[in-house]
Order: sequence, then structure tokens, then C-alpha cells
Amino acid sequence: MAVSYQTDAASDEDERDWSEWGDGDDDEATKSLFSDIILPSAQQALAHDASEHGFDLRRFRSQNKLSDYDTIRCINYIRTEVAAGRLSAETLNDKKASERPWQSDQYMHPLLPDDPLLFYDFDDEAGPELDMAGPSAEAADHATIQNLQDENQALRNTLQQMSLLALPSELTSDPCIDQLSDGKDPDWRSKWQRTAGAYWPQAEPNQLTTSQPDIHRSTDDASERINEAYFDSYGFFGIHREMIADKVRTEAYRDALQQNPSLLKGASVLDVGCGTGILSMFAAQGGASLVIGVDGSERIAGVAKRLVAANNLAAEQGGPISVVQGRLEQLAKLPVEKVDVIVSEWMGYALLFESMLDTVLYARTRWLKPGGAILPDLASLHIAAAGQGATGLTFWSSVYGFDYSLVQQELREDAHQTALLKDVSSQDMLSTTCQLRQLDIAHMTASDASFSTDFVLEPTPESCSGPQECHAFVLWFDTDFSTRFCKEHPVKLSTSPYTPQTHWCQTVLVLRKPILFGASKDQSGTKVATGIKGRFSMARSNQHRGIDMSVEYTAQYSNGSYGVSDVQIFSMTMSS
Repeated sequence: MAVSYQTDAASDEDERDWSEWGDGDDDEATKSLFSDIILPSAQQALAHDASEHGFDLRRFRSQNKLSDYDTIRCINYIRTEVAAGRLSAETLNDKKASERPWQSDQYMHPLLPDDPLLFYDFDDEAGPELDMAGPSAEAADHATIQNLQDENQALRNTLQQMSLLALPSELTSDPCIDQLSDGKDPDWRSKWQRTAGAYWPQAEPNQLTTSQPDIHRSTDDASERINEAYFDSYGFFGIHREMIADKVRTEAYRDALQQNPSLLKGASVLDVGCGTGILSMFAAQGGASLVIGVDGSERIAGVAKRLVAANNLAAEQGGPISVVQGRLEQLAKLPVEKVDVIVSEWMGYALLFESMLDTVLYARTRWLKPGGAILPDLASLHIAAAGQGATGLTFWSSVYGFDYSLVQQELREDAHQTALLKDVSSQDMLSTTCQLRQLDIAHMTASDASFSTDFVLEPTPESCSGPQECHAFVLWFDTDFSTRFCKEHPVKLSTSPYTPQTHWCQTVLVLRKPILFGASKDQSGTKVATGIKGRFSMARSNQHRGIDMSVEYTAQYSNGSYGVSDVQIFSMTMSS
């Protein structure tokens, strides 16, 4: 399976020996897909499964026209379902090609660490074998061998990152996993099920079920600690000052609530995550007859009650506003059974960090009248390419004349897997914008927030007419108070680098290697990408309220060819 990735090269790469690479994946003990038997190599494991279980993965891959990444997903799907007792070779052979149950990106996360089947070169097995010890090795093209070495190591690194993102920390640090990772433990299944049983429900032997294991499920106590930290963080005035002082944010909500009388006049409003009560008071000014503000922070809910009273808007004073302290999902009742309008400022960094959207969707289902309004009602996530200035790392090149590049390099390496939050200047943007996802908050389900989508970015003549290095992808979001509900005065709240900055900044994904990018053709033998093609995925992290993002990308050239593909995984998590 020839999967190619870009990877940072070590300084001594050129000194690598053929023999080091030759002790490769084919010689690694490999577990059968359908039993506990360990075979000496991946090739022998495939042959065993074909002869003993009647399932030939190589033929199955060819018949179903599986891509390299489809094959990775398929292998992990088979191992996951077989381990849970939900799949056999017979039922897998009976599946129609159109079903493709392995398509979910959750199956990019390996069940077995360093599974040799994930590194097996299906495309190359029919070709002539190389004699690594013979003289032909020295005559081989060095660049080709180097690329294969880099691709192999990059794939291992990527799969290792995926496993760390997929597994709860209790599993990744368990000594049992270390024993499983060498692929030689004959008691693999029972040990895995004893270790993972607390996280993945086990089916009875031979019992088929359509449910999928939740690879992002965290323990209840860890989730509760993060919830407490989350709500406690909003109990301090600093964060509320930052949000209220964000004019783009606050005035967008003010205008939507005050300049749409046909929606607000006489309406009942639920303010989800009311904070200091500013949106509740805007709704009261907009003509709402009843406003219920709910906040999970005990301290800030108390402050909101006093602020509402100080402005003579409290229900106890004959005003429209009542403030309720508690987590909305845990409230048995509110002052009314249903409301006409739900308003919430739920968005986080990269739109979905903090996962407050789930609470808004719960409120919509539980408390909103049929046909009621939700503000904002649309949200979209966008991506574009950017230069080195967007990373903020150029600061460390030279500090008061001293070489600080060591700090820069350390931060850069960390940024290859941890998203950065930066105020990105429009002058650092290099490409067209691509919308990755639009969410209709009035109708979506929680699962719609996890997605994968393709994108294509092209250089913009005004910012990238000549070749420039693309060092990062930049993410931002827009939310709309659309004409569906705000008929008199629709409002757009944008966090784009082309509009005034907000407290959300932009989310920056730093590339391992820059891509030479521009509208001009190749110059003096240097290939210049005229486009970047990729696939972006976002999903819930295994850590509560966090998100994981992956981006697969490759350069497109004017002659129709493509560069080496790369895959990076980025995380955004909260500490408990």
C-alpha cells in the first residue's frame, strides 16, 4: 500500500543504511484479522486469512476499488468489529461494495498499535522483489529509496498520533498495551477486552449488532472534572470583559435582538449560557415579554441576577428577566414549558471547541416551541492558505540580535500537532477561501458537528502573484442571524482575517513543510504549486469538550501532476 507523506527529515538521513530499512514491515509478526493466531509476517497473515477463513484482503481491496486510506479504514474496521464479536469473514464477504461500513473516519484510528497490515504495500507486491543484500541495492536510485523511507516513517508517526488521539489516556499508558503492541502476545484478545472493557461495550460471542464502539468516550469522572473547570473558568470577570468588549460579537447580538421587532416583541426567550446577562437585557430591550437566562456557573449566575435587578429588569421587580443557575440538561423545569426564541453565544475556537453546541441543541429539542427561532441559526467553517507570518513563529528567529531559532523550532514542532490561536493579518493570506462546513442550528443533529470534506485552494493574484511559501492553513467561522428569523435586520458575525478581529482570533494549522505556492508557472526548475487539494476532518476529542482535526493535503501543479501527500492531526483540548 503506497501511502506517501511529507515528513521533517533528520540531519543524518543521508547516512541511513539499506539494511536498516530492509528489516521492514514484512518481517514483523502480524495478527490474523479473524483469530488470535500470530503469523511471522503481514504477507503470511494475509495468506492465512485467505486459506483458513476464506477472506482474501488483497482480492477484496481490488474488487471494491479501495484507496490506500480506504484500506486503512477497512483493516481497522475489521479488527474492531471482530474483537467485539460483531463480524466474521463470512459476513464480511457477504457485504455489498455499496455498503462500505468502514467509511467512517473513526476507522483511521488503529486498534492495534503498529499494525503491520497498515504498512503493507498492496500495490507493490506483484512487482519484482529487491535483493537488499545484493549489488543491485547499491545501484538503486537513492532518491526513490529515501522517499520510501520517509513515507514509511511518516505513516508510522501519523498512525501513532491517531492512536493517541483515539484512546483514553488510561489506555495509552497501560502496560497491557505495551505488551500488545509487539504483536506477539497469543492472549491478545482477552487482554485487550479486559483493558478496554471499561470504554467499549462488548457484544456476546457471535452476536451481531449495528452499534459502533465510541472511540472518544471518556470516563465520567474525567468529563465531570472538565465540566467543572469549564464552568469555573466563566466565574471570573476577565473572560466576560473580553467577550463584552469584543464589539463585533456583542453588537452583532445586540442588533439581531433589538432590530427585529416582528421576532422579539412579546416573545419568550431562553438565553443559553447567559453569563452576565447582557444578551438577556438586549432581548428585553428588543421587546421580549419573558426572558430566562440560564448559566452553569454559580458565581456568574448570581452576578447576572444582581445586574438584571440593578437595571430594573428582574422578574421580581415586574421586569421580564429571570436568571436560573444550573446546567440546562439537569434542569427539571423552567418558568415556562416552551419558549419562542433561543439565543446563545455558543461558538468556540475553530467554531466547535468547548462543545457548548450540544447544550444549545438540547435546549432546542427540550424547550423551543415548534417553528420557534434560534439565534444565530447558521454557522459555517472556512479554510485558506497563509504565509509564515500567520504562524507568529517568526518572532523567535532573532531576539534583540540573538539567535533564538532553537525556541522557534521547538514551538514549530509542537505546532505540527497542536492548533495555534493567532490574530492573522489579511496580508498573510495567500489563497482563495473554501467553506468546509455549514451547520443549520435549527435542524442539525449533534453528529453533524463531526465531518470530513474535500477542499481546493488556489492562489489569489493580489496576494500571491509570485511564488510564496505556504506555511499554514487558517480556519475561521461565520455565524448568521439570517432572514429566516431576522426578517427586518439580518446580521452576519464573521471571524475572518479579512474583517475586524474578534476575541476568537483565527485557528492556525502549521504545515510540516512549506509548499511553494503561486499563480505563476514553474521557474528555473523549481516547481510552483498552482493549487492545494486536501481533505479536512473534525471530530470530538477523546477528552471531553475538546476537538481533533486532521488535514490531508497535496500540492497541485500546472501540468496536472500532484506532489507528495501529507497528513497531520491537530488537537484542541481543555485541561481538567
